[in-house]
Amino acid sequence: MNKYELKYLLETLISSNDRLTDVAGKQTTHIAELWTEIGLKNEKITKLTSKIYELQDVIKSQRTKDIQEFFDPNRFDN
Repeated sequence: MNKYELKYLLETLISSNDRLTDVAGKQTTHIAELWTEIGLKNEKITKLTSKIYELQDVIKSQRTKDIQEFFDPNRFDN
């Protein structure tokens, strides 16, 4: 190989390396954004799960009240 062919190959490899570096940088940024989105969704899931537990407690207490009212209707005013 002569020096011009070597120079061409070197420039080609440098160009390829630059493109791959850009792609890796874009993917790193994208992955970071995805982790942020996952964190927000996990927070929402946690909030919704706690709300479900609160509603289950309300349902349980209402069910208990209904059963007590059924057996002793004079005890409740509503």
